[in-house]
Amino acid sequence: GVAEAHPLGLGVLYLRRGMPSMAVAELERAVERYPRRADLRAHYAEALRRSGQPAEARRQLEQLAPAAAQGLPALLLRTALAPPSDAPALRARCARHDPDGVLARRFFAPESPPWELPPAPALPWSEDLEPLEPYLGLVAADRSLQLAACRAGSTPAPAAPASSAKRAPTADHVATSDEAQYEDNPQASRFTLQSPVEPDPDVKSFISTAERLRRQLAIIGGGPRPLAPWASSGALTQVILSSRAALLRRFGEDGFRAVDERLRALAEALRRRGVPSHVCYCDDPASLEPVAGAQLPPTPQDPAALRELVGALAGGLAARGSELGVLLIVGGDEIVPFHRLPNPIPDDDPLVLSDNPYASGNAGHLVPQRIVARIPEGAAADPGLLLAILDAMLAHHSARPPRGRLLLPLRSRRPAPLAETAAGYCAEVWRATSRAALDALTQDAPLHICPPLDATQLDERALAGGRVLYANLHGAQGLPNFYGQPDAPWSGPAERLPIALRPDQLAGGMLAGGMLLTEACYGAELAGRTPANSIPLRALASGALACVGATVNAYGSAQAPLVAADLLFQRMLAHLERGAPLGEALHHARHEFAQEMYRRQGYLDDVDSKTLIEFVLLGDPWVALEGAGDGGERPAWPAARVSGIEHVPRPRPKVVLAERDIPGELVRRAREALRRALPGGGAAPLLITAQPNPRRQRKGEAEQDLVFSARETRPTADGYYVTQAAHVTLSGRAVVKMVQTR
Repeated sequence: GVAEAHPLGLGVLYLRRGMPSMAVAELERAVERYPRRADLRAHYAEALRRSGQPAEARRQLEQLAPAAAQGLPALLLRTALAPPSDAPALRARCARHDPDGVLARRFFAPESPPWELPPAPALPWSEDLEPLEPYLGLVAADRSLQLAACRAGSTPAPAAPASSAKRAPTADHVATSDEAQYEDNPQASRFTLQSPVEPDPDVKSFISTAERLRRQLAIIGGGPRPLAPWASSGALTQVILSSRAALLRRFGEDGFRAVDERLRALAEALRRRGVPSHVCYCDDPASLEPVAGAQLPPTPQDPAALRELVGALAGGLAARGSELGVLLIVGGDEIVPFHRLPNPIPDDDPLVLSDNPYASGNAGHLVPQRIVARIPEGAAADPGLLLAILDAMLAHHSARPPRGRLLLPLRSRRPAPLAETAAGYCAEVWRATSRAALDALTQDAPLHICPPLDATQLDERALAGGRVLYANLHGAQGLPNFYGQPDAPWSGPAERLPIALRPDQLAGGMLAGGMLLTEACYGAELAGRTPANSIPLRALASGALACVGATVNAYGSAQAPLVAADLLFQRMLAHLERGAPLGEALHHARHEFAQEMYRRQGYLDDVDSKTLIEFVLLGDPWVALEGAGDGGERPAWPAARVSGIEHVPRPRPKVVLAERDIPGELVRRAREALRRALPGGGAAPLLITAQPNPRRQRKGEAEQDLVFSARETRPTADGYYVTQAAHVTLSGRAVVKMVQTR
């Protein structure tokens, strides 16, 4: 095994968390450093296999030393990578070495082994097991069940003669109900537990641990499967966090009581599904103590103080061998405030509202360490929206319908194919990048385009299905609708952006039980928003389980390669396709987005930084696509080294330049690129910034990246104006990146 937490054990940790791409990067470095470590190479090969690189996995397997190549890990790997003709013989060999499949399940965790394991062999009672009789009563409170288990498979004892004398109890022994059942039969006395000798403490601990494992497997096998496979062992603990005083102030005593009742019911429903969960209030020390393991003072509604509280909760769990996996924030900005982070990009956003700092245990916030989601309450004075979202989550996780609705139980029917229950809707100008992102989920899902489609022509049934709606449309601060954009050249200032989607079009429950994933600017804006003027809040109020969107301006591209939100959503959809819960999918997508941009550029630029911090998950982080990940090859994702990713964005010196300070050829190149993103970009005023390029700069050289930014305002079909921004990056004379607002 790998004992070190860093650097060697980090790759194994990523692998156990279901993050194969991250594991590949770390294990590659570990194998390079310690090429003779067979355990590291075996885990490296398994990480390569899971990330869709079977050929490289086989190559690593061939490099194992002869002794290690004969071990069970290598055999399991060969079986997983074997062609169909060789698989049966290899599986039989695995079964001989691992009859009950325990080692196979452990090696392939958190995923199931890639073949169906045979049932564990039955072990009938025999005289060889009689020395274990004194210990059987230690593994359960109901001793009679254990006695019945002991006798299963044994020959029934002959009837006792009538003259058999009853055993008199000693002064310090009280006959239990199971002993009384058999005390008339002297043959049965050998199954009773008459003051057994206290076993060795190590044996007692082993038996207790084995029994807990047996019960956990029985629960998992007979009931709903754990929502997050890597959390089923209890190594991860989920925290539902809110503010008692803020909820009371907002909704009164009755409203708070209704919310609290549902939060505790949700935590219990999650625990029944293998997700250890606790309800905590930042200003209620009694609710914090079970997680923190110590008395903590009440915490005010201050983002920095709340972040420290989350760190204290994570530290308390770590001290007891657990880890904070998901932080579910209950309430919007007035209940548990967002962090206000500096906006690295020159656009209309003075600050970026973000939950990322709650997800980090260090001073950084770009690449989070845990999953954070938020349940919004909207701007209305009553808790109706908050209660509706909690009722939908309770229905989903406890297989019972919310009040007034009738839904089929979970897993009561075979799930439909992803192509039938997923859809996309995008602006015409972004159809190519939208198609590339949606294909990561399924290549057969329909992609509707605006224009020619608009809200007046939209048949809501085309977007229905209750699973996933991916929307790559325009959004704007304070405006209720999403807008499209034609791909044709702009005909002039009279041309208006068409309305693509209105909040009322989601009111019929078309996304009930599903999720809305939108790249639109301000797609997750909460200030002043209600279901009447917010598409995501309307979706949640109508039964959608989760939404992902940006709190401020978001960016993407109109052509390959995918960058910014397009790349982030492609990676998130890919993880949803493999069956990951939405919170995990977004979490992994952030990591892989950072890896990829670091690989391309050698650093994370301002657009990358804003993309990583502005998207939030509203609703249920444990919702997943039922039926996803049931077969087929996973798309290969090139591994990249993650050691250099900036957890804290390092400020790079920037200089604002005038056009006269830039060679005319570079200005012309930038304007040509901007014209493709903004209809009026060829003539719009430019903001030009220069900063050192950390990838190419060498001693004595002064090479810089130049970023050209432009903005323009366009009217919408409903009488508003939307400001669009675009940024073009030139390195030397080459245009290396171009993004525009969504």
